[in-house]
Amino acid sequence: MTQAPPPNALLTEPIPRALFRLALPVFASHLLRLSFQWVDALWVRGLGVDATAAITTSIFATWWVVSLNDIVGIGVMAYISQLLGAGQRQRAGVAAWKAIRASAVLGLLGTAAGVFAGHRVFGLMTSDPRMIETGGRYLSIILTAAPLPMMALTCESIMRAGGNTRTPLLLDLCAVGLNAILAPFLIYGIGPFPRLEVAGAAWATVIAQLVLVSSYFLLAWRRHPNFPLARRADGPPIRIAGMARVGVPAALIGCMFSVVYLAFARAASEFGPAAMAVVGVVNRIEAVQFMTAVGLGMAGATLVGQSLGAGMPERAEQVLRTGLRWAATIAALLSVLLAAIPEVFLRLFSNDPEVLRQGVPYMRVMALCLIPNAMEIVTVESIIGSGHTRTMSIIFNVFSIARIPAAFLVPQWTGTGVVGIAWVITVTCLIRGVWIVLWGLRGTWKKGLAHELHGTPSAAAEVPEASGVVAMEPASARGASDR
Repeated sequence: MTQAPPPNALLTEPIPRALFRLALPVFASHLLRLSFQWVDALWVRGLGVDATAAITTSIFATWWVVSLNDIVGIGVMAYISQLLGAGQRQRAGVAAWKAIRASAVLGLLGTAAGVFAGHRVFGLMTSDPRMIETGGRYLSIILTAAPLPMMALTCESIMRAGGNTRTPLLLDLCAVGLNAILAPFLIYGIGPFPRLEVAGAAWATVIAQLVLVSSYFLLAWRRHPNFPLARRADGPPIRIAGMARVGVPAALIGCMFSVVYLAFARAASEFGPAAMAVVGVVNRIEAVQFMTAVGLGMAGATLVGQSLGAGMPERAEQVLRTGLRWAATIAALLSVLLAAIPEVFLRLFSNDPEVLRQGVPYMRVMALCLIPNAMEIVTVESIIGSGHTRTMSIIFNVFSIARIPAAFLVPQWTGTGVVGIAWVITVTCLIRGVWIVLWGLRGTWKKGLAHELHGTPSAAAEVPEASGVVAMEPASARGASDR
């Protein structure tokens, strides 16, 4: 007699406990990923404000390339979570296999940009020749290695869809630690290492990312229980085109977000390097709130996807509502903190008097939009687990397009300089956040991807294992989960 598979804890565990258990490692993991830029920015402080501005604003260009990975990364998240919720691990493994290959191919676009156009890409943000030279050297190296972080992000999405957020956190911790150790040696030429300055910061990041993606490949090779991987499976075919239909709208959000911040950086450059640094530095600081909301939302996506796959839409909706309450509370506390002591946070990245003078009012304006921004992020990230991304993409991109001319016109019309850019961000965040949350609470996304994955709208409810049990591989092929 075949032993029954164990119950899926994600479908029976109380929502607050499951959300917290999954979200905390996701938040920490994204904070560590953010630390790649923080580490580089902190170590190059000794090279001057130009180096700080170059590294903190380069992230706006790398966002665009990495956002391309959402085409498969978000699609595979929705597919795998719903397939596992429906008890179809082997088909989930096929989705994982195809997504990893697609990420590697997409990463080659970043490689081409790094090899042939790194300096030109950075030149979109400033006309200062010295800044273009400094930032272009850093950006060229980072973009050339684009397949590495893109594959790592897809591997993380696979494990997260399976309910494991702890292992990606541990791997990110090791990678960031390695980056932090290598960076000063390569930047300043300590010991036998050459002095590479900003290029050294880039190489330290690339080496750490290589170790990170290699670690994920090792887990897959050793058949980690939360890393389904298969070349073929019975049932309807899993196609990369299907994942792309989910991921492309979401990828457009990220790509346009990057384009918008390139425009912000360019608009700020008209007011000098210090203003340009302010845009990058404050973005890194308020990213703490962003990462908190993303952590809640990504944890919510796992729960939403598996709940919908198991035919439990009411549980999926309750996941979203719980995440919204938590996000609003955390963002309110952080808003007060950033508005009260902005200079403390700014000094972590620069002691330049002009950066501090312009950065304090800029950050106080930005603090006004943290609550609606956090709530919209949780809504978007959670609903990604359902696979319904088109409407959210339309809303986001309408505002993104409007922000570009506003970033140049508002500072000039109002005479507020770089603070005018902060007002553009804040006002558009307030309006967009309300719109996104109201759409999410309508619940039109709760049908999930039943038709795409199973062929009929009601198929998820007809899968024998969909009643809270995930059919894994035979017991002999399974290991204990480290969730």
